Amino acid sequence: MKRIGIGQTLIAYLETLLLGLWLGSMIFFSFVVAPRAFAVLPSRHLAGQLVSSSLSALEIIGLVLGPILIVLRLINGVRGSSFAKILHLSLLALMTMCAGVSRMILAPKLESLRSAMGGVIDTVSANDPLRLQFDDLHKYSVAMMTIAMLAGLIALLLSVRSWLNR
Repeated sequence: MKRIGIGQTLIAYLETLLLGLWLGSMIFFSFVVAPRAFAVLPSRHLAGQLVSSSLSALEIIGLVLGPILIVLRLINGVRGSSFAKILHLSLLALMTMCAGVSRMILAPKLESLRSAMGGVIDTVSANDPLRLQFDDLHKYSVAMMTIAMLAGLIALLLSVRSWLNR
């Protein structure tokens, strides 16, 4: 087995750390922050504000870490099949794209709809066209996070696998 140098070890550590932080923050947000905000805050409006603000920070994290992880992958030239390399880079790009779509497309539309409904969504009828549109966009937002988390889990597996195969 060939020994890896300190530089490659540091890159492997940094890659795993950054991907783990990003993936962990998405999981923590999805399974702890969002549900607990709606469970403990005195109004759904306040919970929505907290969740929206937290999601905004998470999107920025993705838009910063995604390109860094892609560059680390490209710089290091990890061994393995071309398919695995392309898949890994594609998964990181997909995660970054999901953060970008959420941040630049979905979040502004959701905020605009929230404002058009007077800010307090729960007072708007479930059949109101604006509420229906908001609910649909919210489903897309959840889908973006779910896709990013699944891609992240697979990317983390590929990262660990590629470093173990050195």
